[in-house]
Amino acid sequence: MTTRISPYQLGATLYMPATRPDLLEVILRQKIPDLRSMVICLEDAVREDEVAASLTNLQHCLHELRGQERDVPLVFIRPRHPQMAHKLLAVQGIECIDGFVLPKFDNQSFAAWYAVVQAAPAHLLFMPTLETAQVLDALAVRELCERLQDEGIKSRILALRIGGNDLLSCLRLRTHHAHTLYDWPLGYVVAMLVTHFVPAGFHLTAPVFEYFQDHTILQAEFQRDLLHGLVGKTVIHPSQIAVIHQALKVDSRDYEAALRILDDAMPAVFQFEGAMCEPATHHHWAVQVMERAKHFGCHLHAVAVDEGMEKECAALY
Repeated sequence: MTTRISPYQLGATLYMPATRPDLLEVILRQKIPDLRSMVICLEDAVREDEVAASLTNLQHCLHELRGQERDVPLVFIRPRHPQMAHKLLAVQGIECIDGFVLPKFDNQSFAAWYAVVQAAPAHLLFMPTLETAQVLDALAVRELCERLQDEGIKSRILALRIGGNDLLSCLRLRTHHAHTLYDWPLGYVVAMLVTHFVPAGFHLTAPVFEYFQDHTILQAEFQRDLLHGLVGKTVIHPSQIAVIHQALKVDSRDYEAALRILDDAMPAVFQFEGAMCEPATHHHWAVQVMERAKHFGCHLHAVAVDEGMEKECAALY
């Protein structure tokens, strides 16, 4: 039985147009060794006149991957529309990928994408992208969240992706190199999506920060992403990957607090490092901390870390 992929494995998810001639080298980690997940895009990143060549390039990659046991990142394909997705399901080698990113996913496109999910092999997972004007409407989001409770699709969703650039386009805006997305109306949208989808059992990933010459604002933005409970982030340049993965490391003090919260022998309420810990209410937070630490390790601190805990946390590197 195949082990279920965790959304915390995604980390920094690199989007690459299917037109790239080095696509196979990237998939095989020959160019970006620290890459953990990627999306091969056949949608917005590909012009209409490039679609045929992109599909040929993708088919070549899938052919080369067939039958090979290799240490590769999680690989997802972003089709242009549901009709293309159905055609891709019949392509030889499609079993080599981990799933599909479903663009422009909302109530209007739900039925068409649902049909794709139902037609797909059982091992494929899906990441719907929330990026249309409907996503700005809390009532439409509530309706979509209710429809996603259908087990025919819910069990196949790895995470929901927040499409920041498309949402900003709906507002006639664009990201700014000196501001995080939380300085814009999109900050409200992220919070609204989190409050609808997380209690319903879904994970969400953070939008791209499209400036990559200076990582100062990217670092600040991703800290806000983490405070909103987002589990990873879209990136469009390899230099952004290390920034995200470093930030995903867990503070060793949070790690020790999480260990204590999840320890059934601890009292119902206790203090640790000057803060109240209440397992009944902090359980979900602690599970999230442990899952991040499992995949990204810890930041070690010189203070308040006993020897046994230091060895355990260091082993996560």
